[in-house]
Amino acid sequence: MRIAVCDDEERQLAYITAYAAEYIKKEHLDIRIKPFASPHELLADEVKNGGSAIYLLDIVMDGMNGLELARHIREYNKKALILYLTTSLECSLDAFSVHAFSYLVKPVSKARLFEELHNCFTYCLPPQKTEPVITVKTAEGFIPLRLDRINAVEYFDHRLIYHLADHTRIEGLSSRERFDAQAAEIAALGAFAKCASSYFVNMENILSASPRSFRMKNGEAFPITRKYAAAKDIFLKYKFKEGD
Repeated sequence: MRIAVCDDEERQLAYITAYAAEYIKKEHLDIRIKPFASPHELLADEVKNGGSAIYLLDIVMDGMNGLELARHIREYNKKALILYLTTSLECSLDAFSVHAFSYLVKPVSKARLFEELHNCFTYCLPPQKTEPVITVKTAEGFIPLRLDRINAVEYFDHRLIYHLADHTRIEGLSSRERFDAQAAEIAALGAFAKCASSYFVNMENILSASPRSFRMKNGEAFPITRKYAAAKDIFLKYKFKEGD
């Protein structure tokens, strides 16, 4: 994804580009920014390299104003978000003719630009997946664990042991309940397969499967016993569900 910034005033172009770059860094977004000193430069670049997802455009520019530029952009990029940053209030109504996302009056503060960029990315980026969390009761107290941190859950000495992706382990409290009862919450989430009488393994973190074990992304391996050989089929169906 790319943001294009276009302003024929060098100072304005520099600080708007810098603000946008700061926002992207702060939010850890994988987005490129490319500044352009003229509309013609922007259009020529996009003929070669394709359009951008977001445009930060000045309106009053020599040779071609921001409204004309947007009309050209709309010929090949109808879904892009266009934000106008300008000193001219007279063109605010005209901005709607090219379906502008927002209209900011210069000088634009960093906070105001950050707010509009946040609105843009909320609109055009897919929502982030929220990783489920379980709470483990230990001798030290309750510990919340995101599922993506768990490689496997082992049943040993009447308790659950959580093998984590960072090679650490967390031990739950001892219980009289059987393994399946203690691990019912984990099993119900659908991302764990039982590969042995004392192991549930997180299929999201499996790197490869051999006849006798699952190898995880961190190098750790967990056994597949003969009784639970079907765990490999369960894993393959899970990984390739919905055409993945």
